[in-house]
Amino acid sequence: MYIKRVELSHFKSFGGTTQVPLLPGFTVISGPNGSGKSNILDGLLFALGLAGSKGMRAERLPDLVNQNVASRGRSTIEASVTVTFALEDGDGDEPEELNSSNGNAAEHSTNGDSNGNGNGHKADTQLAIAPQLVPFNEWTVTRKLRVTQQGTYTSTYAINGQPCTLNELHEQLHRLRIYPEGYNVVLQGDVTSIISMNPRERREIIDELAGVAAFDRKINQAKDKLNEVKEHEERFHIVERELTTQRDRLAQDRLKAEKYQRLKGEFQQKTQWEVVLIWRSQARQVEQLQAQIQTDQQTAIDLTAQLDGLRQQIATATVELERLNQRVKALGEDEQLALQSTLATREAELRQWQRQEEALVAASQEVTAQIERTQADLQEQLSSLEQSSEEHTHVKTQVLPTLQLECDRASQALEQSREQANQVAAASEAWVQEQTTLRHQIESLLKTLEPQRTQQARLQERLSQLQDKIQEHHTVLEETERSLATTRERSVEAQNALKVETIHLETVQNLLAQAEQELQTQQDTQTRLLNEQRDKQRQLDKLEAQTQAMQEAQGTGATQMLLNAGLKGVCGLVAQLGRVDPQYQLALEIAAGGRLSQLVVEDDQVAAAGIELLKQRRAGRATFLPLNKIKAPQLNTLPAWNRPTGFIDYAVNLIDCDDRYQIVFAYVFGNTVVFKTLAEARRHMGQYRIVTLDGELLESSGAMTGGSVSTRQGGLRFGTVQPGESSEAVGLRERLAVIEQVLSRCQEAIAQAVTQVKQHSQSLSNAHQRQREAQLQTEQLQQQIAALVTQEAHVRTQLSQNTQDLATAQAQLQQLDQDVPVQEAAVAEQRQILAELEQSQTHREWQQIQAVIRTQETELGDRQLALRTAEQRLQDLEVNRQRLQERIAQLRQRLQDYRSQQATHIQQRSSLSAQSAALLEQIEHTRTALGELEHTLAAEKQARDRAERQLRDRHTQQQQWEWQLQKLGETQQQRQQELAALQEQLATQQAELPTP
Repeated sequence: MYIKRVELSHFKSFGGTTQVPLLPGFTVISGPNGSGKSNILDGLLFALGLAGSKGMRAERLPDLVNQNVASRGRSTIEASVTVTFALEDGDGDEPEELNSSNGNAAEHSTNGDSNGNGNGHKADTQLAIAPQLVPFNEWTVTRKLRVTQQGTYTSTYAINGQPCTLNELHEQLHRLRIYPEGYNVVLQGDVTSIISMNPRERREIIDELAGVAAFDRKINQAKDKLNEVKEHEERFHIVERELTTQRDRLAQDRLKAEKYQRLKGEFQQKTQWEVVLIWRSQARQVEQLQAQIQTDQQTAIDLTAQLDGLRQQIATATVELERLNQRVKALGEDEQLALQSTLATREAELRQWQRQEEALVAASQEVTAQIERTQADLQEQLSSLEQSSEEHTHVKTQVLPTLQLECDRASQALEQSREQANQVAAASEAWVQEQTTLRHQIESLLKTLEPQRTQQARLQERLSQLQDKIQEHHTVLEETERSLATTRERSVEAQNALKVETIHLETVQNLLAQAEQELQTQQDTQTRLLNEQRDKQRQLDKLEAQTQAMQEAQGTGATQMLLNAGLKGVCGLVAQLGRVDPQYQLALEIAAGGRLSQLVVEDDQVAAAGIELLKQRRAGRATFLPLNKIKAPQLNTLPAWNRPTGFIDYAVNLIDCDDRYQIVFAYVFGNTVVFKTLAEARRHMGQYRIVTLDGELLESSGAMTGGSVSTRQGGLRFGTVQPGESSEAVGLRERLAVIEQVLSRCQEAIAQAVTQVKQHSQSLSNAHQRQREAQLQTEQLQQQIAALVTQEAHVRTQLSQNTQDLATAQAQLQQLDQDVPVQEAAVAEQRQILAELEQSQTHREWQQIQAVIRTQETELGDRQLALRTAEQRLQDLEVNRQRLQERIAQLRQRLQDYRSQQATHIQQRSSLSAQSAALLEQIEHTRTALGELEHTLAAEKQARDRAERQLRDRHTQQQQWEWQLQKLGETQQQRQQELAALQEQLATQQAELPTP
């Protein structure tokens, strides 16, 4: 066989699922350091279970999982490796000899062909392995490793997809001659370690490969078995010596038995005296029981009367508690919750109105600041208007008339010069006419050009004003849009907050309902468990009373008193000092009888001190077995070959105890022997005191005791100090412990539920308050949005109108910009022609007159320019005055709007103040009512709790008295039975008393 392919999934450096096909002729895997070459070999070791995590270069198996997959935070991550083998003829046959199998294993590598490349075989080789194991010519082994987030992991194996264990996998690998302890795989460092080995270690490897080590292991196993047989032989020799010793001891016991026969007569005589003493003691016990019965009867009568009175008190207290519960419920929590909800709503409205009032105060302050700024701006504009008016009046009344007068004078002088020129130019009328025509044309063009220039300047001023207004409108519009967007976002957030608070309110209401339901459930559970606890405790007290009576009868009560008193030298009860095989326990406990409750002490001095202590404390009677005085009968040891059929052993020999207590158990059991069955024991009646495994007791006198065996729930047993407790009492104790635990958890759950109810009630009140606040905030934001939308529409209307005016002004200014340069060019052209015409005149007088005329024209032009400048200044002042008047009107309108807003804010603040005052009055009234209701509820709840505690105390007292009465009745019944038994026993023993 050879490896055909290896599939790795999330294994070490292989993060995904990777198949490594080992194709025919494949001999080596190469690559740089860290590329995962060794991880493929580790995957083979992992899948075949041939090495631990240390052999695969990992501290623990979870470290084999790819770290990228492990860091994704999944609950469970998995790594798996699947190795597929190609099977050939002869693969899977059982080796005939261990040597040959090991030899083949030595020749195989992991890819196991003879030529060393591991993949030189053809894939279509016929299958040779057992068909019930591998039905195809491929054999697949898969191992999966699942790791949880807590660090735990599970590893599973599968062969051909079927789950298997590691041992099963190794068995199959053994069939294929691959051994975990062999050297099928040479790991990194193995060659170096083999070279560095000493000759002995290297010899062990060679022996392992050659198969010699297997024979060495068999030799060692054979030696171990031989040593074990020798140990058994030595043990049997020891048993033989013990039996011989026992035979000699039984011979001595025979002599002691003969002495026992002599002493028996004396014992019978003493026994008669003992009977007389016992009869007198029982007679005194009868008298004491009769006195106790009478006393207990009177006590029972008193307890019954007290119980009747207590029951009446409990009935009255129950009615009163129910009345208080109804009153608390009527006063109650519904009204309290309603008042709390109303109070929360009012407080939320008050806070909302306070916030509105604060917002109005801030808005009023802002409006006041804007009014101050507007008034300052208005004052500045008025001052500018006054200066402009003064300048306009000065230009109009002083500067302009002066300039006009100078211009008229210059014009008259020019006209005079021109008349002179006309007279001079009589001969050249045509030239003068042409010059005059040119001058008239220039004046006509200037009359048309000057108004256009004035209109152009006015349009430019108007255009600048419109652009400023449009820019101001854009700024206001942007601010309005930002405020509107912010307010809408706040509105959406407020609406979402309102939805969240509504959902939270519903959630808190559901949680409160669930907490109240859980509280009611826990209270019902607590009531039911308390009733069950009371019943179970009553039953347990009854069983404990029975157990206590039995302890008094057996003497264990006195023993417990001695142990508690600290009396030194007390070893314990007989039942405590011995251990018995369970199959003999019933027989030995019946054979020991009442002697199990006898007390073993160190010496007779301790016994005397114990008796004196019992007398002083009137704690009853007890039988003491002092180790220094106790005597035990001698037993006749029977050899195993001479034992009767069914004979098991002497009872004392079946007890496991310390050597120092051996004499005590010899005294307790005497010559009692244990037989298997009653039929086998009957054949030897009279020879021994016999007890059977089923509990039948056959005295040597011939008396037989037997029948059905009770469970002996109250009797002493070997290995115990106290009487065996009944299964019913154990079950009651366990149930009471469970009830106590559940009650403790229930009490904690009730306290937690009460806390949760209070917390949820407070959360509900807070949720109502937050919901109201969110609702009021949403309404306020909606009003702000409506106001901002109106303001935005008004600003857009003004912006549209100003934009249209700007477009009209721009069109007119563009037309003027086109017309004015054309007219200025025409004027310049006419002036050029006039200049040329004037320069062509050569007449001296004409030149002089023309020079004067030009001078006068220049002067007139200056005067006219000054006049036009003054007129333009006057027009500019008039335009400025109009603009200032418009600005002043706007400021006055804005100031009026601000004052209207201020008045509105003042009115709203007074309205809010009145509403806040009314709300404060309502809140104070609600708080007062809530405080009174809480005070009333607190008083009623305290009264109810006090009544409930008193009722619980009375129930407890009633339960205690009922338990006392029941115990007293049971004790009376037991004493009556004991008295009747003692009287009957006295009558019987009186007839058997010896004659004096």
